Parts: sequence; structure tokens; C-alpha cells
Amino acid sequence: MDSRRKALVLVSAVLTQLMIVLDMTVVAVALPSMQSDLGMTAAQRPWVVTAYALAFGGLVLFGGRVQTVIGLPIAYRVGLTGFALASLAAGLSPSFPALAASRAVQGAFAALLAPTLLALVNRVFTEPAERSRAFALLGSTAGLGAAIGLLLGGGLTEALDWRWTMYVNVPIAVTALLVSVVSLPAAGRRIPTRRLLDDALGLLLGCGAIFLLVYGCDRAQQDGWEAPSTLSCLICGGVLLVGFLVREHLATAPVLPLGMLGSPSRAGSYAAMFVSTFAQMGCIVYLTFYFQNCFGYSPMRTGVVFLPMVGTLTLTAVIAGRTLVPRFGARFCFPVGLAVQAAGIGVLSMMSEGDAYTRVMLPGLLILGVGFGLVLPVVFNAGTRGVPRERAGLASAVISTCQQLGSSFGVALLSTFATRRATSYLTEHTDEIRLEAARRLAGARVLPTSAQGRQIVAGLERELSVRAQIDAYSAGLTLLAIIVASSALVLAIAVVAMVIRRVRRRRLPICEPAPVGSRGRGVVLAEQRAVGEAGDQPADDREDDEHPQLRPGPAAAVDGRRQ
Repeated sequence: MDSRRKALVLVSAVLTQLMIVLDMTVVAVALPSMQSDLGMTAAQRPWVVTAYALAFGGLVLFGGRVQTVIGLPIAYRVGLTGFALASLAAGLSPSFPALAASRAVQGAFAALLAPTLLALVNRVFTEPAERSRAFALLGSTAGLGAAIGLLLGGGLTEALDWRWTMYVNVPIAVTALLVSVVSLPAAGRRIPTRRLLDDALGLLLGCGAIFLLVYGCDRAQQDGWEAPSTLSCLICGGVLLVGFLVREHLATAPVLPLGMLGSPSRAGSYAAMFVSTFAQMGCIVYLTFYFQNCFGYSPMRTGVVFLPMVGTLTLTAVIAGRTLVPRFGARFCFPVGLAVQAAGIGVLSMMSEGDAYTRVMLPGLLILGVGFGLVLPVVFNAGTRGVPRERAGLASAVISTCQQLGSSFGVALLSTFATRRATSYLTEHTDEIRLEAARRLAGARVLPTSAQGRQIVAGLERELSVRAQIDAYSAGLTLLAIIVASSALVLAIAVVAMVIRRVRRRRLPICEPAPVGSRGRGVVLAEQRAVGEAGDQPADDREDDEHPQLRPGPAAAVDGRRQ
């Protein structure tokens, strides 16, 4: 494929990635307008977001299987067309049930698109340099999509109507579709349709586990972690997940070969994606409320103040893709990137009442963007590298699953933590506020029931509420920084252990090879060529060679027969 067509493929993939990611946050700003326009209750409002998340998370593994069966071009175009039509239907929804159903259909087609576009980039960009640049751009798009969603959602809601937060997907999808028509590679060998339901039990267990885990996180956000609905969903999801792993170990044609998780670089990429999206969505939830409630920013201005993070994320992603990844690999970028994220979150946790944006928020967002830029682009690259073409969709589906689960757990954990912390703060400082109210009322010589007295009491209540929120956000960000820093430490220890193991393996005595004549000159030349090629590979690529079941050809066939 020539460079022009490759560039068009990348343009289409970036537009699709942007559309999928921003749809997770663009709706959040428009929820109050949706509620008043459609007459939704407070209990119905969260389902506008939940319906999309459940369909996306629950079907992404199935989407990876569908892409494998029908082929990349068809899966990509069907996904874009379905997502555009579902977005149009959501914008035209006359009622809450119609909106929720359309959002669920959006999530279903997003579950097909997410693994397909990663598999597409993995197939088209094969040279190490161009591959690093392509995944750097795709990863930075995944990072900045959430912030752009807030900016776009606020602007469209204020200037036009909440329905335009749905309509905006239509031109993006149509543009990506038209570009794909002239640029996508021809369809490769397809797996017969009858194999769509191969390992149907494993597929059902995997999709059911992800669905219940995502729904359990949503229930935790609404009802708390100790609620029966939350515990039952999380426990059942965990049981199904264990059952899924056992089934995949025993299946003759597993939907997700467990050998895919054996490569250190791929396993690290899945863990890094989970932790990074956990941190990203948790920070966005806290900072959105902080900017709007404490700074008094409008939804659109709230999106604007996230732009410094977007800038450093994009710049770092480009630099990492061109220099750091080829030289040091994922084993360097993952722990360092998570450590930088933890540092940025630690700076943000120093927020206090009356702070200027430039004192704490701006430096914290800049550092956080650097951390995301070191991790997200590398995740997409390392998570799909070394995987045979026919399994690229499944590897991409695992990345999308980790992204969805990380986002759900981050929002649920930090939202419930902030609620409890704020409630505790209000309880502890009630007497203090009462004394302060009595002092101010006495100083003004007014009764609490008078107009001026009610204003004094209301002002103190607002002050207490703001202080409680800031205390909760600060404590929540501190907790988040500890979690991310601990994850970085675990990954760093794993990298050191892997390096030590590799050094020890190289020091083992090598058996003397048989004479050339006994093996044939062609065999010797092939072995020498293989050694030379292995020496030229980046470290993370050589790690994948330890798992031949992931390589196409005889080794993969032997592995499949053994299973």
C-alpha cells in the first residue's frame, strides 16, 4: 500500500477513535438539558450514560469475534454506518426509552468499531517507525477525546441544543466512512460464518462477566459499594470471569487464547490501559465538578481549561512514539508514564479554597498530560504487536475491554469516595458552622428567621458545602495518586525481574552445535539469519518470540492442535 493510502487509513482511524472516545463524555455535560427536555426522572438520567457503557463493555469481545469472521473492511464500514444511524436516532428521540435504546445501539456498534480500527492500523502499518507514529497519533486521540468531549458538549449545549451532542457523530462517521472507501485494503481470507459461534460458551461467559462488572460499577456509583445490587453484580461478574478463564484454557477453539496474555509487553499494556483510564476518568469527574462548582466555570469553559493537558499529551505522544519507544520499548514507558501520572495527580490533590487556576491546576494538568502521553500510545502499539492477523481483532478487543473497565471502576470508586468523604466532613463541622452562624447573626443583630438572617445562614451553608467538596476531591485525588504510584512500582518490579531473568538466560551454557555437514548448509544459513534478525528487533518484540503460539504458521497450528 502506498503512503497516500496509508495516510488516508490513519485519518479515518483517528476520526473513528475520536468519535468513540468523546461519546463517553460529550453527553455528560448535556444531561441536565436532556432531563428537562424529555421529562426524565433523577433515576432515569444516569441510564443515558450507562446504556452506552453496558453495551460497549458487554459486547466488545463479541465485536472482536465478528470482525475476525466478516473481515476488516466490512466490519469497519458496518460499524461506522450503524453508529451514525444510532446517533441520528438518539438526537431525534422523543422520549427517554427511545434515547436509552439508541444509546445502547451506539454502544453495540462502538464495541464492533473499537477492536476493528486497532486491528486495521495493526495490519496497515507494519514498519516499526511508521507503526510507532501511527499508534502515537491514535493513542493521543484516545487521551484527548475525553477532554474534547467536555468542550464540545458544553459548546453545543450552550450554542444549539443537547440533541447536537448526538448529531455531531453523524458527519464524523460519514467522513471516516467515505475516506475508508478509497483507502482500506482489500478483504483478506475470511473465516467461515459457521465459526462465528465457535466456543459460544466462552463468548457468553466473557461478555456476561464484563457486562456484570461494568453494571456493578454503575450500581456502586448510584447505591454504594455495600448495596446488595452492587455486591451481587460484582460477585457474579467475578465468578463468570473465572469461569471464562477456565473455559478458554480447556476449549479447542477458544474465543480468547490465553497465550495472548503471556507476552510481558502485552500483559503490561493491558494493565497500563486499565490503570491509565482509571486515573483519567477519575480525574475528569473530580475536576469537572471542581471547576464548575468552586470556580463557577461554564461547561464550555470547563472544557477549555483541560486543553493544556491535551497539549502536553499530544506532544509527549509524538516524542515517545518517535524516540522513546524504538529505543527503550514499553518496559520503560509504562512504569515511568504511570509514575508521572501519579506525580501530576499528587499536584492536583493540593487544591484548596480560593486557589487560582495557575497555582495548582495548570501545573498538575501539564504533568498529567505528559504521563498519559507516555502510556496511551504505547498501549495500542505493544498490545497488538506480534499477534497474527487473524487474532488482531481479539487483541484489540482486550485493550478496549481494559479501557472500559478502567473507566467504569475509576468513576465508581472515586465518586462514592467523594460522596462519603463530603458527608463525613459536613457531619464533623456542623457544630462549628452553627457557632459561626450564631456569631454572625449576633454581629448583624438580626434573627435567623429574618430575610438578612436567612441570607447569612444560606451563605454559611454554601461555604461549608464548597469546603466539603474540596476536602473530598483533595482526599480522592490523594487516594488515586497512591493507587497509580503503586501500580507503577509493581510494573517497575516486574520489568526488573524480567531483565534479570533474561540476563541469567543469556549466561546459560550453550550446547555445541552439530557439524555443518550433518545439518546441511541451508539449515545453518537459516539459523544464522534468524539470530541476526532477533538481534535487530526491539526488546519488546523479542519477548513475543517466547510465545510461538501467537505466531502464524506451523507453531500456531501445533499449539491449536494441542489445545
